[in-house]
Amino acid sequence: MTEIDYEKMSDLEAKEFFDKNYNISYVDENLPAPSNELLFKHYVSSAFVYAIAVMFFLFNPFYINLFSPHSKIWSGVVILYFLYLIFAPVFLFTIRPKTVYASHSIEVMNYILKLVKRDGLSKNATAAEFLKWLTPAYKEKQSIILYFIKFFFAPQLLVWSVDHANSVWQKYNSFLNLNESALKYYTWQQIMDTPKVLLKYRSAVFGIMFSFLYFIDCFVYTIGYCTELTFLKNRIRSVESTACGLIFCLICYPNLSSITAALLPWNHNEIRFDSLTPSNPLSIIVWTAMLISVFLCIIYVSASIALATKASNLTNRGTVKIFPYNIVRHPAYSSKVIMWWVGTICTFKFLITEGRFGDLTGLLIGAAGWTFIYYMRAITEERHLSLDPEYRAYTKQVKYRFIPYIW
Repeated sequence: MTEIDYEKMSDLEAKEFFDKNYNISYVDENLPAPSNELLFKHYVSSAFVYAIAVMFFLFNPFYINLFSPHSKIWSGVVILYFLYLIFAPVFLFTIRPKTVYASHSIEVMNYILKLVKRDGLSKNATAAEFLKWLTPAYKEKQSIILYFIKFFFAPQLLVWSVDHANSVWQKYNSFLNLNESALKYYTWQQIMDTPKVLLKYRSAVFGIMFSFLYFIDCFVYTIGYCTELTFLKNRIRSVESTACGLIFCLICYPNLSSITAALLPWNHNEIRFDSLTPSNPLSIIVWTAMLISVFLCIIYVSASIALATKASNLTNRGTVKIFPYNIVRHPAYSSKVIMWWVGTICTFKFLITEGRFGDLTGLLIGAAGWTFIYYMRAITEERHLSLDPEYRAYTKQVKYRFIPYIW
């Protein structure tokens, strides 16, 4: 990626340079309302791209398995597609948004048509000339990757949101049943003095808390992946397009994450710490470990909430500067990884106690490997975001990447 010397430019010059060269959603405000021809071209292109996505979800084994327990979600996706076909023309030809000047769908369609028509490819082209012709232009490449990111992540986050919501509801009902049963035989004072019952309460409450936090995280990202609207201020400015940046992100998510986990196994549990002091699972040590784990999960989810409609991987939708991003630049990565390390304490203790130092070494390698992956996600993410002068200014304000005043 070419280094840009924004230091020699004024703020306005830097913004204009970025908008004209890298911002795929940039539209000159002085442009007239889009023509009927352009609006129709955008509509047809979008309908075609979304149809490809629907067909991909329908026939790809991974998404078949993903949607199989959630037939209503799948039906909803299909219904939304047909609603788009019906109502999108009404919106487009009534509002006539200037954003169609930067239509990602048109960019994708232009590239597909170039391939089909073989435009610009001579019959006697060499291999080098063919590869050069095959390589999409900057905006075409960005738009192709953008749709890949949306279609890869959005269905997964939607299903995970539903799963976590169901988990919250089930665990809440279990808590109500536990509470009803306990109060038949104990007073609240007796519950507090009865370790067996108190452990059940603690397990139920912490289970609800973690499920609810993960639901919030997935729900926020689902909204982010499914929307890109001017009034939400979450238009995508640029997309990560380097192999390194894409790989380090994608290997953290299914199905690639199963391969990563097989190569770098890391057994961690952020909820159960009872085995730290088996004779007294209600000890201050166990309580402290659990509260630290919850605190880290809250920081992790607060980072997602702060992103709000800008939440999505591998994209630049504008710089967020509120808590916790005003403390460190990668609060989600650091809190998640530290939470996983804390959740490995029991396994560390068990392996050391049993003298299984070979397994301990393997666990440390796995934990270090995943930590390195998230470190590289942060590094590649910053390299991409640094194309934007707004983000460069942010890095000067918030100097620490992961841990305040340390790193």
